[in-house]
Amino acid sequence: MTYPKHVCCFFFFFLALSFLCFSQKEETKELTFSVNRIYPYILITKDKLNSAIRLSDINPRYERTWVNSYLSVEIMASRKGKMMKALSKNDTLSQQQKVLLNSADVGTEISVLVKYIPKNTLKHNDPKEINFVFTVEPAREAQFLGGKPALRKYLKEKAIRQIARASYIKYDLTTVKFTIGEEGEIINAHLFGAEYQNSKNEARDQLLLEAIRSMPCWKPAQYANGVKVPQEFVLLVGNMENCMTGLLNIRKDGRPFGE
Repeated sequence: MTYPKHVCCFFFFFLALSFLCFSQKEETKELTFSVNRIYPYILITKDKLNSAIRLSDINPRYERTWVNSYLSVEIMASRKGKMMKALSKNDTLSQQQKVLLNSADVGTEISVLVKYIPKNTLKHNDPKEINFVFTVEPAREAQFLGGKPALRKYLKEKAIRQIARASYIKYDLTTVKFTIGEEGEIINAHLFGAEYQNSKNEARDQLLLEAIRSMPCWKPAQYANGVKVPQEFVLLVGNMENCMTGLLNIRKDGRPFGE
């Protein structure tokens, strides 16, 4: 079937216009970015700690099925600035351990050391050890003044809108890690994982790094008794499917801090 010449011209004109509009839309589309909190490996709320009965209540990754018999379970924590130790015979917390856990200095790491005989079929079964540390979640997370909308606005104005989308190729992701100190100040802001990028763009990355370093002070993380502690965060810009996100203990089950 042959179409009239003017119909063909209109068809090709329509395709060209559509492609141009799509290209312009893609060019002006804003970069994907978010600010996420970096969490300790094991984090527990004060309420859950107070009600804990077994080690698995503190550490969900702890597997009782690995153990044939216990030799000792030791918990160490700082209390009034002094390291204290409490023991139990198995994975059920002793009264002494519960007292230590509930009176430990806030904001300090608590360590657990389990010595045991593993459950296996070997004739000669050597003792093994499992050790882990955990922290108690502050009552208030560190907060940017003005909240999440103000944080996104700040980052857009200082950096995001000055960066072309074309500067990110395939799985490129800029990662800027930083800490909010006890007074809300920005500490140790630095680029992370540059070796995982397909392309290098120092000017772009330095712009993002400087935007983080120049941020105004936040409200610091704080426990119910008023003690303030540092917290780690990370700015992610680019392709969120980059493998670097797996190297950061950020939560993907909810909205990022910066959303």
